[in-house]
Amino acid sequence: MKIKYYILTVLVFLISSSVMAQTNQESYFKEAEKYTVRIYGSTVTALETSSRGSWTGSGFVLHIDKNTGYAFVGTNKHVIGDGISSLQISFKDGERFQALPVYIDPIYDFGILKFKLSEKGVSPGISCAVMGDSEKTSVGISVGTFGNPMGLEYCATKGIISSTTNTPGDFAGSFLQTDAAINPGNSGGPLISLEDGLVIGVNTAVTSDTHGIGWSLAINQLKPIIEQVIKGELPYAGRMGWIGATIEEINPDRAIEDFGATFYVSLPRKSILVTAILKESPAEKSGFMPGDIIMSVDNKIPVNNADFLSTMRNLGGKKCSFLLCRMGQQVKLDLDVLERGSLRPKEYVTFAGMVIQPNSPTVYETSYSWASPDCVYVSDVLEGSSAEAWGAHKGTIRGILINLTYYPVKSLADFWNAIKDVKPGQ
Repeated sequence: MKIKYYILTVLVFLISSSVMAQTNQESYFKEAEKYTVRIYGSTVTALETSSRGSWTGSGFVLHIDKNTGYAFVGTNKHVIGDGISSLQISFKDGERFQALPVYIDPIYDFGILKFKLSEKGVSPGISCAVMGDSEKTSVGISVGTFGNPMGLEYCATKGIISSTTNTPGDFAGSFLQTDAAINPGNSGGPLISLEDGLVIGVNTAVTSDTHGIGWSLAINQLKPIIEQVIKGELPYAGRMGWIGATIEEINPDRAIEDFGATFYVSLPRKSILVTAILKESPAEKSGFMPGDIIMSVDNKIPVNNADFLSTMRNLGGKKCSFLLCRMGQQVKLDLDVLERGSLRPKEYVTFAGMVIQPNSPTVYETSYSWASPDCVYVSDVLEGSSAEAWGAHKGTIRGILINLTYYPVKSLADFWNAIKDVKPGQ
């Protein structure tokens, strides 16, 4: 009888624990309805790498400031866009209202909006998401996504953390891999630990042609950024040191075998290879060369690409020292690091249905790494315009032919001087 009693007690305990866990998870998703928003975006002017169109995404409330009457929403940078966009948000069962982008991160796919608490569509039950500790997250714990996938509103999915070390290829930063479903429209929504209901990530991407491989930006790397933006300490485009060299993360074995790298301490997890040098950049002026392996930055050894980018975040506008390995020889170079945000275009010209901006690091690092900055960039061609009829498309312009006269174009001023007297029909 005693044995049966113990078995019965264990069964009752297991059933009670399961019911309690289920109840907790339901309450976590119910709370997420109060801090998750749907974001509606449309392009006003396509600049940088953005495209014309409209889209939807997700976000979640980070901070409510009743003194200023504003609340802040976290989302992905690709939900905000690089260009000039019109952005609205809505809470569940609420009306849309205007939101203002206040930050796009230069490296992480992360951005922040703010809105007035006095807006008509603001939910009376609005609350803030509570951040968890993504560094204490372990493989196998239950997690949930919450957001607005595929045009559907306020959907929850459930899964586990699949990895805390893998990363989705071209994206920078630390990620949590999950098999909880993430679909287009989920971008920018919260990844919630179903152990305690805390937000541990920002849903960002899925691996194409696969099932059950989704990625969320780990929240810990974003916490100091969020705090600085709320305090007004970060510019719109963030801070990032820029040297004008494109880099690639490679295995240390390849760095040794193909590029003659010598590591005097332990091998790093990854090595940083310089693949191209942009003209007139700090890297070119200081003597960087393709094939260099970056060994240290101001005596700090980067263990991978994410670590290198984190180091560069704090070096904009400063002089720093790079230790390189060039085919087995150590080379030390000092250079003045530029602030990448200050290099974003501050003006543009519209002509014949085209939007023309100065060339910028965002453009020639991501799409035209071979290009010289001595040109302008067509960032948009409007449908039905004269430019579209000519066959114009996004890309660089280095010169214009007007009435059989050729005008070289190295800057926006050159472009404007060439076309300012063009008459309709020419």
